[in-house]
Amino acid sequence: MNKKVLPLLISMAVFPSISQADIALSTGEGVNILAINGKAIDQGTLFSGSPELRADNGKTQIVAEYTAEISDSADDYRLEKSDTFVITFSAADTTVKVHAPEISSPYDLKEFNESGKWMLKTKDGQSISYEYGKLEKEGFQLARDYERELENFNKTRSDAAIISLNQETHSFNKGTAAQPVSSSAHPDQKMVGQMLQFWYEQASTETRNKFKSWIESSH
Repeated sequence: MNKKVLPLLISMAVFPSISQADIALSTGEGVNILAINGKAIDQGTLFSGSPELRADNGKTQIVAEYTAEISDSADDYRLEKSDTFVITFSAADTTVKVHAPEISSPYDLKEFNESGKWMLKTKDGQSISYEYGKLEKEGFQLARDYERELENFNKTRSDAAIISLNQETHSFNKGTAAQPVSSSAHPDQKMVGQMLQFWYEQASTETRNKFKSWIESSH
C-alpha cells in the first residue's frame, strides 16, 4: 500500500470520532421515523418505548410518516396516515427534529402529501434543506418491507435516492495484503485522500466497520 495513503486510512479507522461524530433524530407530534439509511427501525412496544434514533454525520436518508387527527365534527375525529416519504438531508454534530405542519382536514392531508412540506430543524432552530420522494404502497399490506422498498427506491433517479446505500453487501478481501501502487503511476494523493474521505462518509456503519477490518488485516 502506498506510504502516503496508509496513514490516512489508519487514522480513519482508529480515530473515526475525530471527524465522524453523529446526529440525533427526534420527531414532532404525530411524526414516525420508519427507517434510517436503508435499515428499518424497530418500532418498539407499548412497554419498551421508542428506540433512540441516531445517524452518522453527513448525508442521511430517513423514511417518515405523519399520523394526522382529522376532525369529522366538533366532538369526533379519526386518525389518518400520510403517504410514506423518503427524506434525504445533510447534517453534523447536532439534533435534527423532523416536524410536519398542523393537519386537521382531508384537504390539509392531501396538500401535504402533494407538497412534501416537512420541516427539519437543528437544535438551534436552523432549518435544514432536504430532498424527498415517496415509497408507494402496493395494494393491501399487513406489514411493509422498508429495506426492500428502499433498495428499489435507491436505484431510481429521485433526488432523495442514495445509490451507495445499496452497496451494503460489499465484502473486503480480508487477509489479502493490499498491493502497492506502482511508482510509475504517480497518483494524485490529495485527490485519493479526498475520494477516500468522501466514500467513507457515504458508507453506513456496517460498511465502515468492514473497511476498518480490511485495513487492519492489510498492513
